[in-house]
Amino acid sequence: VGGAEAGTLTFMVGGTESNFTKSHNVLNDMGANIVHCGDVGTGEVAKLCNNMVLAISMLGVSEAMNLGEKLGMDPKVLAGIMNTSTARCWSSDTYNPTPGVIEGVPSSRDYEGGFGSALMLKDLGLATDAAKSVAAPVPMGAASQSFYQLMVANGLGAKDFSVAYQFLKGKK
Repeated sequence: VGGAEAGTLTFMVGGTESNFTKSHNVLNDMGANIVHCGDVGTGEVAKLCNNMVLAISMLGVSEAMNLGEKLGMDPKVLAGIMNTSTARCWSSDTYNPTPGVIEGVPSSRDYEGGFGSALMLKDLGLATDAAKSVAAPVPMGAASQSFYQLMVANGLGAKDFSVAYQFLKGKK
């Protein structure tokens, strides 16, 4: 909802060029980036692939931030290094899962709001099912799916998917 209200969403649209053109003005009110992905269904493919990478990268950032903190690093210092080095990614520089690193993101609000872990699990299930249908190996996607299944089973389905950081710390 926040992305739509701010007009910052990316829309990945599948369908005919004619239908894409007709829908562009409506989508433009809610999103900054509207992409015609190809035939019907390709918008969903793009969304599933994007969210699979997002899930994987969030788990990597959560693991690294947890490890760094346990080894004595200040989380803000570690995030600053990661965000100006090769670990830089959206999960770290825009949506960091560590409370107190970035204001206004779900980790600074007890993981309320944002994109629920149960929704991420749903998308990972769709992505791994799609991968099986074309015999595409997705070992990191499958591992992430298992991790999100565990989080949801432990009552974190309604919390933002970045709650993975707290789950790794043993907190719910």
